[in-house]
Amino acid sequence: MSTDWESCYRAGETPWDKGAPAPPLLEWLAQPGHRFEGAVLVPGCGLGHDVRAIAATGQAREVVGLDLSPAALALARQQPPAGRESYAEADLFDLPPAFRGRFDWVFEHTCFCAIDPARRAADVRAVAGALKPRGPLHAVFYLDPWANGEPPPPGGGPPFPASREEIDDLFAGRFERLDQAVPVRAYRGREGRELRCLFRRES
Repeated sequence: MSTDWESCYRAGETPWDKGAPAPPLLEWLAQPGHRFEGAVLVPGCGLGHDVRAIAATGQAREVVGLDLSPAALALARQQPPAGRESYAEADLFDLPPAFRGRFDWVFEHTCFCAIDPARRAADVRAVAGALKPRGPLHAVFYLDPWANGEPPPPGGGPPFPASREEIDDLFAGRFERLDQAVPVRAYRGREGRELRCLFRRES
């Protein structure tokens, strides 16, 4: 799969976009006491389904969807507003100064699996840099995209697989893990192949 995200969105070649919010996110939001508050960042937001799902709860002060692709963001902005959401074109690895240390929460779903594994440590640093001290990260990781026998593309992805051990090692030292679970709800074909983790930035 090409990693020229802009070309993919322009051509409509976006098999990762399912036209709806991530089921693990909706599952979590439906549980009592689960809420996003303050300013929330959604990196790799694509067409903004998760952004609007969080904004629709009315609990967050603002929800910012971040993406590299102007075409994706243009499509996201065409959708009816769900709440206090906005979109920004920027690189997570080179955040605008105004975004550094600004967010109370980060939510990400399969952004991690789209990143070259060689850059995953930088991804963890970037997410930590976007959060306020002790800010939580709610992440849904796609552990094994090729478990159903599909041949991976040359280079192994994207999406790239990840193990629980790798995730623990990468986040150790910058984040404290508060909770993890295999979501019950998932896109078709991803059942049992994702891991939902709740982390908190350590300082």
